[in-house]
Amino acid sequence: MTRPLRTFWTLLLLLWVLGGCSTVPTEPSLIEESIPDPAAPAKQLEEQGKYLEAAKAYQQLAASKVPPTKQGYQVSAIQAFLKAGSLELAKAELAQFNLTQSFGLEIPLAFIQTEIDLAEKRIEPASTRLKGIEISSLPELLQIQYRQLQAKVRLAQGQIVPALQEWRQLEQVKQSPAELSANQRALWQGLSSLSAQQLTQELQRQPEFWAAGWLTLALLTKNVQPKYLTQAINDWQLRYPNHPAKAIVAKNLLQEGISPTALPQKIVLLFPLKDSQFYEQAEAVRQGFIAASQQITQDRSHVETERVDESNVLSKYEQAVKAGADFIVGPLEKEPLALLSKKQAVLPIPTLGLNFLEDRVRTGNFYQFSLAPEDEVEAITEKAFADGRRKALVIVPKNSWGARVLKAFETIWQQRGGQVVSSLSYETEVKALAGKLRGVQADVVFMVAFPKEARQLRLLLAQSLGATLPVYSTSHVYAGIPDPNNDRALDGLLFLDIPWILTPNTQALQLQAGLEASSPQGMRQLRRVYAFGIDAYNLLPQLQQLGEQNSLQWEGQTGQLYLNKQGEIHRHKLQWAQFVNGIPQLIQMPSPIVIPVPVQGR
Repeated sequence: MTRPLRTFWTLLLLLWVLGGCSTVPTEPSLIEESIPDPAAPAKQLEEQGKYLEAAKAYQQLAASKVPPTKQGYQVSAIQAFLKAGSLELAKAELAQFNLTQSFGLEIPLAFIQTEIDLAEKRIEPASTRLKGIEISSLPELLQIQYRQLQAKVRLAQGQIVPALQEWRQLEQVKQSPAELSANQRALWQGLSSLSAQQLTQELQRQPEFWAAGWLTLALLTKNVQPKYLTQAINDWQLRYPNHPAKAIVAKNLLQEGISPTALPQKIVLLFPLKDSQFYEQAEAVRQGFIAASQQITQDRSHVETERVDESNVLSKYEQAVKAGADFIVGPLEKEPLALLSKKQAVLPIPTLGLNFLEDRVRTGNFYQFSLAPEDEVEAITEKAFADGRRKALVIVPKNSWGARVLKAFETIWQQRGGQVVSSLSYETEVKALAGKLRGVQADVVFMVAFPKEARQLRLLLAQSLGATLPVYSTSHVYAGIPDPNNDRALDGLLFLDIPWILTPNTQALQLQAGLEASSPQGMRQLRRVYAFGIDAYNLLPQLQQLGEQNSLQWEGQTGQLYLNKQGEIHRHKLQWAQFVNGIPQLIQMPSPIVIPVPVQGR
C-alpha cells in the first residue's frame, strides 16, 4: 500500500467520492437533504451485469466533473471494465488517471492494480500488494473487495480450498442480492479458469458439500459434451439440492441456449465376457433391453455391445465416447463398475450402471440400477411391522448373498424397533435346521429361499413352530410360472413380486410372448432378469429428461421406480401375494388371511 488511510474524515471522503456525489461536505451535520445520485443509471447497469455500458456511463460522468469527483467516476469506470473482462480498456482509462489528484483513492487503485496483475499472470506482485494492506482498517465495502481479491490470488497460486474458504466467508457477510450475485460470479469465474485436472484433484480430496458442489459444477462444464450439458446440470441439481450455485450459475447455464437433450440414438452396452459367472444373466438383460428398444417404432435406438472386465472397462468406455455413443449402459459386474465410477468426478456422457456399489459415489452423469434384494427387504419389514409383528426368526441361505440379505433385514428391522430373536442359515439339506427351531419364540418368520428349498422349509417351520406362524418371503420363493401341485406346500406364505410376474400390462404381455418364442429356456429360469433389461432401456429417456425438480418416479416392469439424490434407482410399492391352493393370489394391505399349512408326519 502506498500509504494508509489516515483518519475518519479520509474514510468519509473516500466513500463520498466513490458514491459519485459532486461535492464533499465539510461536516456530516450539514447534510440536511438527500441529493439525487447522478451515478444511479450506471450503478443499475452494473447490477444488471451490463458492465461495458456501465463503464461508458461512468466515463461520461467523469468527463463532466472536476477533481476529486472526476477521479471517483474514473475508478468506477475502470472497475466496470475489469468486471467486463476488458483489460485493455481498463488500462487505457487508468493511463488517463491523474494520480496527483487521487487523495483517498489509494486502496481502490491498489485493488485495480491487483486485478490487472492477476489478469496478466503476475501473481506474486498481486499477493505482495494485498499483504501490505491491513484489512481491519478498511470500511466494510472495501473489506469485501479485499476478500474477493484474496480469493483470486490464492486460486491463482493453486490454493483452491483456501480460495473457496474466502469466498464462503463472503457469503456470510450481510450483502444485497446484487452483491451476493456478484460474489458468486467472481467465484464462478475463478473456478472456470482452473483446468479439469485441477478440479478433479480437489474433488478427490472429498471436500464438504458446499465446496464439492462448486467444484463439480465447474468440472462438468469442462468434461461433459455440449449436447449433454443440460442433463448434466439437472443431474448436478439432483445431487446438490439447495446449493447456492443453483440460483445463479446453474440457472444461467441452462438459459444459455443449450438445446434439450435428444433421446439416445446410439447406446453402447458394457457387458461381461463369455467366461464370466454372470454371462447368462447379462444375456437375459441384454435381450430384454433390445426387445424393449425394438418394440418402439419411433426413435429406435442403435444398440451395440462391448465385452468388458476390470482390465479393459476404462479403455472400452473411452472408445465408446469417442465413437459417438449417446448413452452407456453397464457394466453389470461390481468390480468394473467401481472402476468406472472412479474414472472422473463427472462422466462425459450419461451412464447407467447395472448394479449397486457398496460405497456411495458422487460421480456426476452416473446412475445405478439393480434388482437389489434390499428393496424387497425394506418392503417386507414395512409390511410385517404394520401387521403387528415384532419378534422375527430369519432363515437365509448359507452363502455371501444370504449374509447380505440377513444384514439388510437385521439393520432395517431393528431400526423400526423390532427384534431378531434368531437367525439361521441352511445349505442343501434344510432338515438340519429342525433342532435349531425348537423353542424359538417368534411371531413372524422372514425366509429367503428358492422354490424347492422354500417348500421344505415351509413344512419344517409348520412342524416345529406351528402351522399358523406367518411367513414372509422375497420374490425368489416363486418361480414366476404357476405350479399348483408343488406350491401347495407354500399355502399361506406371503411374498412380494414385480408387476411383470403378478400383473403384467399390455406391453409386458407382448414382450413376454416375443421372448418366450426366442428364448424359452431363459424365460423359464431368468424371467425377472429380462424385465430388468426392459426397464433399463425404458429408463434412458426418463433420465435424459431430468427436469429442474429432479423428482423422478414412474411405473416399471420391475416395480415403481424412483431416483434418489445419489443417482440410485430403487424399487418400491411392490405387489404382495399369498399362496392359496398353490396359486399366488394378490392381496391388499392390511393383513392377509391366515391359511394353515397341512402338516405331514405329526
